[in-house]
Amino acid sequence: MSRKELRHLSDEALFQYYKESRKPTVFRLLYSRHKDSLYRYCIQMAPSSTTLLLQKLWRGILENPPELHGRMLKSWLFIQVNKLLRHEEFNSSKTHAQEPPQQNRILAAIQKLPSQLRNVLLLHIECKLPLATVADIEQLSLNKCRTLYHRARSSLDDAIYGSERKPWQVEIIEE
Repeated sequence: MSRKELRHLSDEALFQYYKESRKPTVFRLLYSRHKDSLYRYCIQMAPSSTTLLLQKLWRGILENPPELHGRMLKSWLFIQVNKLLRHEEFNSSKTHAQEPPQQNRILAAIQKLPSQLRNVLLLHIECKLPLATVADIEQLSLNKCRTLYHRARSSLDDAIYGSERKPWQVEIIEE
């Protein structure tokens, strides 16, 4: 199959072709399609272990390509990254010093969000996954996922722009 033909295949068809052929050029094409969004997601969720997590993910795919069981490849990749992140979070000690806040207010605000809110927000906004897929990855109901997404957006807006201004209230002093 030529490179031009490979580029027109869907992720799932390309992945199936890789499983059958194990050609490095096919893997490189899959890797190039997803590496950036996976990296951006991981760097927000676990800055100190991003490289290790992504190496585990890609090495696992290279050595033993799994069955997707009807899932989209992009969803499957984020589910696997999420599993690795949970495993990493469980194994890492809580005594690590917090990394210094980023200069960028948006990044700092995202880093301050609780893990689950940050996860839902980044999967939907940065990775462009639908909320239904995010709910599947996070093992939540779609309603709960929507609520968490809106709460994360609201928290982010408050952190960046400050809370809504409230009108002055004048107290009447009775004499």
